[in-house]
Amino acid sequence: MAFPTRLISLYYMINFALPVIFLVAVYPQHRNNKGSKLTSMGFTGMLKAEEEWALMMLGSYLLKYRNHSSVDESVQKAFMHLKMLTLALSFQCNKTLGMYLMAGYSILFLTIKPPKFTGASSIEYLNPVSLKSRVRTPKQTSDKSTVWVVAFWADWCEKCQFLEAMFSSLSLKYAKEGLAFGKVDVVKYPELATEFRIDTGGYSWQLPTIILFYRGVEVKRLPPFKSDGTVVKTSRMDEKGVAKVFELDKPVEEMSFKRKRGKKD
Repeated sequence: MAFPTRLISLYYMINFALPVIFLVAVYPQHRNNKGSKLTSMGFTGMLKAEEEWALMMLGSYLLKYRNHSSVDESVQKAFMHLKMLTLALSFQCNKTLGMYLMAGYSILFLTIKPPKFTGASSIEYLNPVSLKSRVRTPKQTSDKSTVWVVAFWADWCEKCQFLEAMFSSLSLKYAKEGLAFGKVDVVKYPELATEFRIDTGGYSWQLPTIILFYRGVEVKRLPPFKSDGTVVKTSRMDEKGVAKVFELDKPVEEMSFKRKRGKKD
């Protein structure tokens, strides 16, 4: 697998450089300030406070690492923990220093956004008309037997950005005759989000939502619903997991829902 060049963009370089410069060039000059608690023993009585902070952040990252959906998410979460560490250390050294560092991170967050995925894919961008004519009530003979995997996306959603490269990779790997991939922008077409019961609020667990359709009918989705209609929070949507849930690695005719449908027909 080729190294994703988007990870060496200005956004990633600055997010890495700023906390590292702080730790290497600024922090050592302030850690011994009068009133600093960093060189004293921490609550364990075995490690210095700064060592405990570092281990706590590392442990937090490693505990959540297995739930990361893509390399993009792993890298961004690493930056987040590194920033949290530098903020904790700076406030323990000097509150003014901590405020300056927080202001720098805030400016960075507001001014430089992560790069969008621009790689190859085999995804059809769908609108209300094409979703209806190609997926929901297909007219063409080829579309009537096609299994569609459709992602409902929002550009502002961080999780969607994390998964964009993964979904494109799935489309390149598995798209074939009888299996197609689509994408719907729920910001442009909120009526489609409403139709498929997708909450697009800022704290929604349903972005992105991936739905598999066959003969115009929804077969399964991630994240799924419980029997009472509440959403099952899906923290991990990696390439391997999505392929397994939607049986993408199987020949189309051997997918379990098609076999069941075939028996009924």
